[in-house]
Amino acid sequence: MRSILILSLVFFLNGCLATSGAMRSFYSTPSGATVTIDGFGSCETPCTVKLDGYRKVTVAKAGYKAQRFGVSPGGGGVNVILELAAPSGVVDAETLPDL
Repeated sequence: MRSILILSLVFFLNGCLATSGAMRSFYSTPSGATVTIDGFGSCETPCTVKLDGYRKVTVAKAGYKAQRFGVSPGGGGVNVILELAAPSGVVDAETLPDL
Protein backbone atom coordinates (compact mmCIF):
# COMPACT_ATOMS: atom_id res chain seq x y z
CA MET A 1 0.00 0.00 0.00
CA ARG A 2 2.80 2.37 0.92
CA SER A 3 4.65 1.72 -2.36
CA ILE A 4 1.46 2.50 -4.36
CA LEU A 5 1.14 5.80 -2.51
CA ILE A 6 4.79 6.68 -3.22
CA LEU A 7 4.46 5.73 -6.90
CA SER A 8 1.29 7.81 -7.23
CA LEU A 9 3.03 10.78 -5.63
CA VAL A 10 6.04 10.43 -7.98
CA PHE A 11 3.81 10.32 -11.08
CA PHE A 12 1.78 13.28 -9.82
CA LEU A 13 4.85 15.42 -9.11
CA ASN A 14 6.49 14.41 -12.39
CA GLY A 15 3.39 15.47 -14.31
CA CYS A 16 3.30 18.82 -12.51
CA LEU A 17 6.95 19.48 -13.22
CA ALA A 18 6.60 18.59 -16.89
CA THR A 19 3.76 21.05 -17.46
CA SER A 20 4.88 23.83 -15.13
CA GLY A 21 7.44 25.38 -17.50
CA ALA A 22 10.70 27.06 -16.65
CA MET A 23 11.85 30.54 -15.80
CA ARG A 24 13.72 32.66 -18.36
CA SER A 25 15.41 36.01 -17.63
CA PHE A 26 15.57 38.89 -20.09
CA TYR A 27 18.11 41.73 -20.05
CA SER A 28 18.63 44.60 -22.46
CA THR A 29 21.15 47.29 -23.28
CA PRO A 30 19.89 49.86 -22.52
CA SER A 31 17.77 48.49 -19.69
CA GLY A 32 14.12 49.42 -19.25
CA ALA A 33 12.92 47.85 -22.51
CA THR A 34 9.48 46.22 -22.69
CA VAL A 35 9.40 42.43 -23.18
CA THR A 36 6.20 41.07 -24.74
CA ILE A 37 5.54 37.32 -25.01
CA ASP A 38 3.36 36.17 -27.95
CA GLY A 39 1.87 39.68 -28.10
CA PHE A 40 0.45 39.40 -24.56
CA GLY A 41 1.59 40.64 -21.19
CA SER A 42 4.81 42.48 -20.66
CA CYS A 43 7.59 43.22 -18.23
CA GLU A 44 10.42 45.72 -18.16
CA THR A 45 14.04 44.57 -18.41
CA PRO A 46 15.62 43.18 -16.41
CA CYS A 47 12.81 40.72 -15.73
CA THR A 48 12.10 37.01 -15.41
CA VAL A 49 9.09 35.19 -16.88
CA LYS A 50 7.80 31.63 -16.79
CA LEU A 51 7.61 29.89 -20.19
CA ASP A 52 5.75 26.64 -20.76
CA GLY A 53 6.87 26.17 -24.38
CA TYR A 54 8.40 27.89 -27.40
CA ARG A 55 7.27 31.53 -27.51
CA LYS A 56 7.75 34.56 -29.79
CA VAL A 57 9.30 37.48 -27.92
CA THR A 58 9.49 41.18 -28.76
CA VAL A 59 11.87 43.50 -26.92
CA ALA A 60 11.23 47.19 -27.60
CA LYS A 61 12.11 50.61 -26.23
CA ALA A 62 11.18 54.08 -27.49
CA GLY A 63 13.86 55.40 -29.85
CA TYR A 64 15.27 51.92 -30.59
CA LYS A 65 14.58 49.24 -33.19
CA ALA A 66 12.45 46.42 -31.78
CA GLN A 67 14.00 42.94 -31.67
CA ARG A 68 11.82 39.88 -32.40
CA PHE A 69 12.92 36.29 -31.81
CA GLY A 70 11.81 32.93 -30.44
CA VAL A 71 12.78 31.35 -27.13
CA SER A 72 12.20 28.05 -25.38
CA PRO A 73 11.87 27.44 -21.64
CA GLY A 74 15.02 27.01 -19.61
CA GLY A 75 18.53 27.93 -20.57
CA GLY A 76 20.44 31.02 -19.58
CA GLY A 77 19.37 34.62 -19.60
CA VAL A 78 18.62 36.40 -22.85
CA ASN A 79 20.59 39.63 -23.37
CA VAL A 80 19.32 41.90 -26.15
CA ILE A 81 21.39 44.84 -27.41
CA LEU A 82 19.01 47.40 -28.89
CA GLU A 83 20.07 49.56 -31.83
CA LEU A 84 19.08 53.23 -32.10
CA ALA A 85 16.25 53.74 -34.58
CA ALA A 86 17.75 57.00 -35.88
CA PRO A 87 21.42 57.31 -34.94
CA SER A 88 22.42 60.89 -34.33
CA GLY A 89 25.76 62.59 -34.74
CA VAL A 90 27.61 64.71 -32.24
CA VAL A 91 26.30 68.27 -32.08
CA ASP A 92 28.71 71.12 -31.40
CA ALA A 93 26.73 73.60 -29.33
CA GLU A 94 29.38 76.33 -29.77
CA THR A 95 29.37 76.53 -33.59
CA LEU A 96 26.51 77.42 -35.93
CA PRO A 97 25.99 75.07 -38.88
CA ASP A 98 27.25 76.16 -42.31
CA LEU A 99 24.48 77.66 -44.43
